[in-house]
Amino acid sequence: MRIGVVAIPGTFDSAFTSVLDILRVAEMLRPSVDRDIPPLETTVVGLRPSVRTAGGLIVEADRALDDGLDDYDVLVVPALGALSAPAVEDALALPEIRRLRAVLHDSPEAELPRLAGACTGTFLLAEAGRLDGVTAATSWWLSETFRRRYPKVDLDTSRMVVRSSSVLTAGAAFAHIDLAVSLVAETSPRLAETVVHHLLIDERPARSMEAVHAHLAVTDTLVTRLEDEVRRRISDDLSVTDLADALGVTRRTLERHVRLRTGATPNQLVRRLRAERAKHLRRTTDLSMDQIAHRVGYANAVTLRRLLASTT
Repeated sequence: MRIGVVAIPGTFDSAFTSVLDILRVAEMLRPSVDRDIPPLETTVVGLRPSVRTAGGLIVEADRALDDGLDDYDVLVVPALGALSAPAVEDALALPEIRRLRAVLHDSPEAELPRLAGACTGTFLLAEAGRLDGVTAATSWWLSETFRRRYPKVDLDTSRMVVRSSSVLTAGAAFAHIDLAVSLVAETSPRLAETVVHHLLIDERPARSMEAVHAHLAVTDTLVTRLEDEVRRRISDDLSVTDLADALGVTRRTLERHVRLRTGATPNQLVRRLRAERAKHLRRTTDLSMDQIAHRVGYANAVTLRRLLASTT
């Protein structure tokens, strides 16, 4: 997964750095968990060559926004560094923020990566019209302002992280941690669990009950065991019933755990893991599409191309 993290001028230091730290730790741990897990490539996307955070940290960009967004699978917009409605509105009026808003608003949806935002960063996504018609989260103390400004967004303040097909949003400042863990978990629940334990994320005090439930879902051992089983037998003809039998649970139990953890069915999770393995093989080997198709459980390249097109 190729992830661009936007360096927002004046952002809260922890909001920006926590996302980078979690994603980079995940990549450091990935080979020890499973080398076949697709790499997490993290890039700092600059609105300027360098920006200063709220605490005075100078962040140098790896790439400029003007270089385009085609190379990213996900673009993360962290907090704007504002704690009140007037401060958020002032931040949205900054020239750099208006330029980012214009890029996100004017680009055809097919040319944009998946978008992710946390805390007041969700205001920028909404300002660009990218949250219209979907359910999203934001900082709870700004919910009235958010609803007034963006009536087309279905705001949900009861959840820490809200997923939709094209965007991933999270609530207040420390929800950046949950946002980053969720991105890792989309690549590999097992890797996310390892990151959580290494960084002692589960020891954070005073989390909401929703965050507790989200964390329990991330560390659901049945789902990580399923991931291991699928990766081990990825070239086989896999059915949900066979997988449930191999894990010693009923099909219904397996489906419930997978849906709670990922929002998908077991079959959808299997397809995602097959697609990830295929993309990894395309980047790292000289195998033909037909050869890759056989290695990930498909009969031919035509079927594989359909899978990859549907998961892009």
